[in-house]
Amino acid sequence: MHHKQPLGNESLRHWLRRFAGDLKQPALAIFAGLVVGGMVIALSGFHPLTAIGSMLKGGFGSAYYLTTTLTRATPIIFAGLAAALAWGSGYPSLGASGQMILGALVCSQAAVRFTGPPLWVITLSLLCGMLGGMLYSLLAAWISDRFKLYLLIVTLMLNYIADYIASYTTTYLVKDPFGADASAIQTQRIESGILPRIFTGYTVHWGFVIALITVIAILFIMKKTTFGYRARMGGLNPRFAEYGGINSRRMMYGVLLLSGALAGLGGACEVLGARFRYVDGMITSPGYAWSGIIASLMANNHPVGIFFSSIFLAGLTTGGGAIERSMGVPSEVTTIIQSVITLLITARFVVAVRKRHASPAPYTPPEGGDLHESQP
Repeated sequence: MHHKQPLGNESLRHWLRRFAGDLKQPALAIFAGLVVGGMVIALSGFHPLTAIGSMLKGGFGSAYYLTTTLTRATPIIFAGLAAALAWGSGYPSLGASGQMILGALVCSQAAVRFTGPPLWVITLSLLCGMLGGMLYSLLAAWISDRFKLYLLIVTLMLNYIADYIASYTTTYLVKDPFGADASAIQTQRIESGILPRIFTGYTVHWGFVIALITVIAILFIMKKTTFGYRARMGGLNPRFAEYGGINSRRMMYGVLLLSGALAGLGGACEVLGARFRYVDGMITSPGYAWSGIIASLMANNHPVGIFFSSIFLAGLTTGGGAIERSMGVPSEVTTIIQSVITLLITARFVVAVRKRHASPAPYTPPEGGDLHESQP
C-alpha cells in the first residue's frame, strides 16, 4: 500500500532545494574570488594555499580574531540591511554611507551632551543616530520625488555631501582640542553611554547583539507584516503593486525612512561601541557601506544571509591584515577577492534584468476597459 509523504517533509525538502539554489551562486563567486586571489598571491611570490589558509585563520581562527571580525561586521550588517530593504522594495539606494556618517556624527554629539544613567544615554544617543540617518534619507527621497531624478544617482551624490559636511563640522565646530592627539580631526571622547564589551578583553561589543536583533526584526517585518508584503511586491513587480492599490510614492518614503534609520543606527553603534567618538573618515575609509551592499547582493537581500555574508566579508579584511603583518602579503588581495565576488554576483542580476526586458510585455487593458474582457 502506498503511503503519502507527510506535508512537513515535502516542505522541508522544498526549502532545502531552494536554499541550495540560493547558495550556489554566492558559493561559486566566493570560490572564484579565492582562486583569483590565490593567483595574485602566487604572482607576488607567496604560496597561495598557505596565504589563503592563514587569511581565513586570521579572520576566524581564534577567539581574538573572531571577535575582531564580529566587531568589524557590526556596521556592515546594518549597511547591508539598509541596502537590502531599499533594493528589495524596488527603490535602488546607494545612500547608506552618507546616512551612516551623519548618524554617527549626530550620535557622538548627543552622547556627550545627554546626562543620566548610562542606559538612558545609550538609548537616546542611538535614537538620535537613527534620526540623523532617517532625515538624510528623507532628503534623498524628497529630491528624487520633487525633481523626478533617479534615486540611485541622488543617494550616491548625497554620500559625498554628507562626508564633507561631517568633515567640516568635525574640523571647525566640534573638534576636540584637548585630546591626546590634538591634530586629529575627531570629536570629544564619550565618557558615559558607551556600549559595553560582550567579553572581557575582546573588542566585540553589544552593538553586535543589537545588529542580530535588528536582523530578526527586519526579517519579521518583511515576512509577517503588511508593510513588508507591500514593499516586496513593489520590488518584484511595481506595476502590479500599483494596480493592487499600493501607493508607490508613500511606499518609497516609508522604505527609505526605515532604510536610513538602519544605516544611522549602524553608524551610531560604531561610535558608541568601537570609536567612542566621531573620527573624520571612520565610515568611508573602512568601506562599511560598500561592504554592506556586497553582503546584500551575496544574500539576495535576505536578512539572515546578510548577517553571515557580512561576517564573512569582515573576516576577509581581518585575515588580510593578519597575513600582511605575518607574511608580508599585500592586504589589497582581500580587495581583489571582494571585487571578483561582487562582479560575479552582480552578473546574475544583469542577466535577470536582461531576461525580464527580453520577455514579451504583459497585456494592458485600454483605459476604462474591463480586465475580464477577452484579449484581442
